[in-house]
Amino acid sequence: MKKFLLSLLGGVIIGGIICCVFLDYETSNYIIQNYNGLDEKEVKEWDFSYITQAGFIILITTLLIYFSWVVLEKLADKN
Repeated sequence: MKKFLLSLLGGVIIGGIICCVFLDYETSNYIIQNYNGLDEKEVKEWDFSYITQAGFIILITTLLIYFSWVVLEKLADKN
């Protein structure tokens, strides 16, 4: 359990850094002018493509950390 939680924490940290560096985040918000008497209205939307790509990167990073940890433990037990 400890191994999984530490791998997940490492995956979130390292995967988050990878996402910030390599994925170009462009906001999907847009502004409507003259909306029902208002000067302008900002419509905020979630960017699902960015969220799913970041989620996959974090998941892959977590799995890489976990499985490399398992392999290193097995190698250490052999010696």
